[in-house]
Amino acid sequence: MTMKFPWRTLVAVLLIAFAARLLLLASGAVSFHSDEAIVSLMARHINQGERPTFFYGQAYMGSLDAWLIAIGFRLIGESVMSVRVVQSVLYLLSIAIGFTAAWRLSGKAKVAFVAGLVMAVPPVNTALYTTATLGGYNETLIFGGLILLLGYEVTHEYQHSWWRWGLLGIFGGLGWWTNGLIVAYALPVCLLIFYALIWRPLREKSRLSLPIQISAAVIGVLIGAAPWLIFDFTHNHAALATFISNRQTGEFEGIGIPYVPPAQRAFGLAFIGLPTLIGMRFPWNAAYFLLPVGVLVLMIHIVAIFRLLRGQNLLKPDARGLVLGMLGLFCAIFIASTFGADPTGRYFLPMLLPLGIVLGTLAEWATTVGAQHAAPLQNRILPILLIALVVGYQAVGQIVAMTNPPGLTTQFDLISHLPNDHDEALITFLDEQQLYNGYTNYWTAFRLAFLTGERMQYSSALPYKADLGYNAADNRHAPYQDATENAERVAYITTNLPTLDERLQDSFDSQGIDYQIAQIGPFVIYYDFDRRPIPYESE
Repeated sequence: MTMKFPWRTLVAVLLIAFAARLLLLASGAVSFHSDEAIVSLMARHINQGERPTFFYGQAYMGSLDAWLIAIGFRLIGESVMSVRVVQSVLYLLSIAIGFTAAWRLSGKAKVAFVAGLVMAVPPVNTALYTTATLGGYNETLIFGGLILLLGYEVTHEYQHSWWRWGLLGIFGGLGWWTNGLIVAYALPVCLLIFYALIWRPLREKSRLSLPIQISAAVIGVLIGAAPWLIFDFTHNHAALATFISNRQTGEFEGIGIPYVPPAQRAFGLAFIGLPTLIGMRFPWNAAYFLLPVGVLVLMIHIVAIFRLLRGQNLLKPDARGLVLGMLGLFCAIFIASTFGADPTGRYFLPMLLPLGIVLGTLAEWATTVGAQHAAPLQNRILPILLIALVVGYQAVGQIVAMTNPPGLTTQFDLISHLPNDHDEALITFLDEQQLYNGYTNYWTAFRLAFLTGERMQYSSALPYKADLGYNAADNRHAPYQDATENAERVAYITTNLPTLDERLQDSFDSQGIDYQIAQIGPFVIYYDFDRRPIPYESE
C-alpha cells in the first residue's frame, strides 16, 4: 500500500523555515560583501541586456543565480534585500525538494520531517550561504535534491519513464553549469543507476532495455549544460581547465586554487569542514562553538550513521547505499580534488540533506525500539530529545552569530570584513566630493558600485591582505578599471591596512603631491590631489 504524501508535515516544516529566515533577515546580521555585490551587478547588467555565462572574471560558477536575481529586481526593485528575498525563496524550495526526496527514499513521514527540520533551522554555515549569495549554492541544493529524487525514481519505480530520465539529465547539466559541487549528488546517483539497472541485471542475466531512457538523460545533460559547453569550446577550454588543474587558462590566467597536499585536505575535512557543517564552528572563526554540546551533537550524528549502516529496513531498497555513499564519496572527492584546499564550509552545503535523512532514520529507529521495550510516552521522548538537541544546537548557533560581532559574514579573514555600518556615510562623502572613480580593493569596489547604482566605479587595484599580496584577477570588471583610467579626478580608498597607508603616503610625498585625507569607519580616503598620482603598483 502506497503511503500518501505528508503535505501537512511539509507545510509545517516550511512555516518553521519561513519564520527562521524572517528572523535572520530582520536581524540585519548578514553582511553584504563584494562577492554578493558582483552577482547583484550581474543581475543588473542582465536587465540592461548583457548575457554573462559565469561569475565575472572566472570560467566557473554559472550565472543562473544572477538571472534569477534579475527577475527579482524586476519584480521588487534593486536592493540588497531583494537579493536576500530571492535567496530565501530558493532555499525554501530546496527544503521542499529535500523533504520530498527524504520521503521518497524512506517512505516514512518522520524521516522526511526530520530531514526537512534540519534544513529549516540549519547550522550557521548553511544559513549564511543560503542567505548571502556567492552565486549558485541554493540552486545546487535544488538541483541536487531533484537529482536524488529522480535518480531513485528511475531506478526503482519509473525505469521506463523517458521524461523523468530527460529531466534527470537536464537538472544534472544545469547543476554542472551552476556549480561543480553538483557532483556530490550526481556521482552517487550515477553509481546507483549503474548498480541497479546495469550491474545487477547483468549478474542476474536479465535483459537490459534502457537505450531510449539513457539517451534521454544524455540529451538532457547536453541541454542543461549547454551554456557551460558553449563557453568552454569558445574560450580555449577555460571552463574545463578549472576542474582538471589548479589554474585557469587564457584570459582567466591567474584565477585558481592554491595546491594543498591531500593529507592537509583530510585534516581540514575532519577538523574544520565537518565541524562547520554540523554547527560546531562558524566559517569565520577558528574556535569551536559550545564544544561540550557540539561533541554530543557530533556523537548523535556518528550514532545515526552507524545505526543506518546496520539497519537494513530504515530506508527503501538501495536508498541506504545512496545516502551513505553520498557522504562517503563527498569525503573522498574533497580529499582528492583541488577544492579541498578550502575547508571553511560552503563546499559542505550538499551534505546537510543526507545528514538530515540519516538523523531521520535514527529517530525512526529510536521510536521503533521504544515501541518494543517501553511505554507509549517514552516512545516519543527519546527521538524528540535527540532531534531537539541537534536542531536546538543549530538554532542557538544562529542566534549567537546574529547577536555578536561580526554577525554572519562570508569573510574568512576578518581583516577583509567591512561592516556595512559606514557604507551610507562613505557614499555621502564621496558624492559630496564628486569622487566617482579611483583605486580601492576588491571588497570595497564592487560593493560601492552596486550600492550606488554604478555611479561609483572604482578599480580594484589595491591589496586587501595583511602581506599586501595582490591578484590582478581581483579587477573582475574591466569597465570600472577603464572608467578610473579615464577619470579627471580620482580617490584612493584603503581599509584596515596601516602598512598600505604608509606606502601610499610615502609615494604621494615622494612625488611632491598635495592631497587630503579623510577616515570614515574602516575606510581611509585619499583625495583632492593637486595632480594625478602615479598609480600604485601592488606586489
